[in-house]
Amino acid sequence: MILLAVAAFSAASLSACNGASAPKTNTTEMAAPKAAGKVEVIYFHGKQRCKTCMAIEQETKAVVEGELADLVRQGKVKMRIVDISTKEGQAIAKKYKVTFSSLFVVTNPGKGEKAENLTDFAFANARSHADVFRKELKAKIFKGVK
Repeated sequence: MILLAVAAFSAASLSACNGASAPKTNTTEMAAPKAAGKVEVIYFHGKQRCKTCMAIEQETKAVVEGELADLVRQGKVKMRIVDISTKEGQAIAKKYKVTFSSLFVVTNPGKGEKAENLTDFAFANARSHADVFRKELKAKIFKGVK
């Protein structure tokens, strides 16, 4: 019963942004992976955003710009916020097959990158379980910079 409530809440959260459903795959490999070392965290959003969408951005920034600031300064981690309602944002969203608010962790950005879709996880945790969200996001980033 609780799982059904969580699933319904997640679906409602996603539809509150623009009625889209989540992509079916969590990881997209663009080519053969290279040696790890750099990670780009990409948060996609549309023009209208719900409280959960804003929490995802806020918590992601807290992790990347706050807790991982040393890795950012070293050039190992960067964060990009993409507004998919703009022409430039639409082009980036197309590459990752994004049609609504989404969160990706991309290892080895560019040729040979591996993009992991954390959207479902982000919607389920960023607002109501921020500590869980931050811990898992950091783990995904650390895995990519090793």
